[in-house]
Amino acid sequence: MSLQSRFLLFLGALLLGGWPAMLMAYAPMQPLRPYGPPPGSSFLLVASRKLADPRFHETVVLVTRNRHSGPIGIVINRPEDITLDKILPAYAGAGKFKLFAGGPVNPEHISYLFRGEGGGAGTLKISEHVYLSYNMPLLAELLSGARAHTGLRVVHGLAAWAPGQLENEIARGDWYVLPVNDEAIFDRPATEIWPELFRKAKPVPD
Repeated sequence: MSLQSRFLLFLGALLLGGWPAMLMAYAPMQPLRPYGPPPGSSFLLVASRKLADPRFHETVVLVTRNRHSGPIGIVINRPEDITLDKILPAYAGAGKFKLFAGGPVNPEHISYLFRGEGGGAGTLKISEHVYLSYNMPLLAELLSGARAHTGLRVVHGLAAWAPGQLENEIARGDWYVLPVNDEAIFDRPATEIWPELFRKAKPVPD
C-alpha cells in the first residue's frame, strides 16, 4: 500500500483524536534522576555520535509529556520526499510544505508543530508560542492561511519510551538535552538543525 493510501485510510482515526489516545497508552513517567531531562514538560534531544539506533542517527527530537503519559516525541529534522498536497489534496496551501518523518511508532498518524499566538482544542503547549497538535481542522486553517503562524512542521509517526528508558539512554550518552528552541525548529533548514544543536550541546573536552 502506498504512503498516500495509508494516510488517507487513517485520516478518520486522526479526526477522532489520535494524540490523546496515544498519550494515555503509555505508563506514567518515572521520577527523573539527576542526569535526566530538565524539569520542564518539553525539551529537545540531540543525538550523540554514540547513538547506535540508525532510526535516530543525527536526529533532533522534540520530547513532551503530561501527567497521563511517559515521554513521547517527534523527530523535527527528517523531511520526506513528499509534499503535503499528495496526502492531503483537499487542503489549500498544502503543496508548500513537506511531510516530515516523526518517528517509528504509529507511522500512519499525522501530528504537527506550529508557532503562533494561542493553541486551541486538541493542542499541547510546548513553549510560549509553540504547540503540538493532531487537530485536522486547525491544520487546514494553518495551511490555507486562515490562521496566522510563523512556522509549521507536519510529521507522521512519533517516538516513545518505556518508563525509565529515556533516562537510561541519556545516562549512557546516547542523547544530549537542550531547552526547546523554536528558532532552530522553524527558522533553520532541516539539514542544519542537528549540526547546529550538536555543536551547542556537545560537552567541551577537558
